[in-house]
Amino acid sequence: MEKGDIEKLQRGLYGYIGREESEMHSFAEVSVRAKKGVICLLSALIYHNLTTQAPFQIWLSIKKNDRAPNIEYPSIKIVRTRDVKDLGVISTQVDGIPILVTDVERTIVDCFKFRNKNGIDVAIEALTEAKRANRLEQRKLWEYVKHYRMTNVMMPYMEIINYSG
Repeated sequence: MEKGDIEKLQRGLYGYIGREESEMHSFAEVSVRAKKGVICLLSALIYHNLTTQAPFQIWLSIKKNDRAPNIEYPSIKIVRTRDVKDLGVISTQVDGIPILVTDVERTIVDCFKFRNKNGIDVAIEALTEAKRANRLEQRKLWEYVKHYRMTNVMMPYMEIINYSG
């Protein structure tokens, strides 16, 4: 490695000059700075290619009492939950950097759970698209629906999607 090959991106984050970055590189940047956080909601929908939305913030789930990470860029939106990593979180990599992101089923349940933050239309679109693309594991989805006590909220939508699809 020659002097000048690495540049400082922000406090505590460095990268190679001229590196290729994927469109999801901002997920990696956030994950490096927020090791306890999980990419969720609209950002997870982008990761799983289940939305037409284009959020300008990275949605990050952290435990209720954890301190929010101090990240200058990219902009983050914090969602506080009881059990961040307990159920439906996968470990993957973006540009060689490990990230935690909610799986398809958990992402959909979270979208319904936090429908006041991102809109019920986003949740319905995600459920519809996941069903259309055959990306849902029904058993896992029901497990999450019950665990997060979302049966009464999600049941009507799931019946319509299953009936029409």
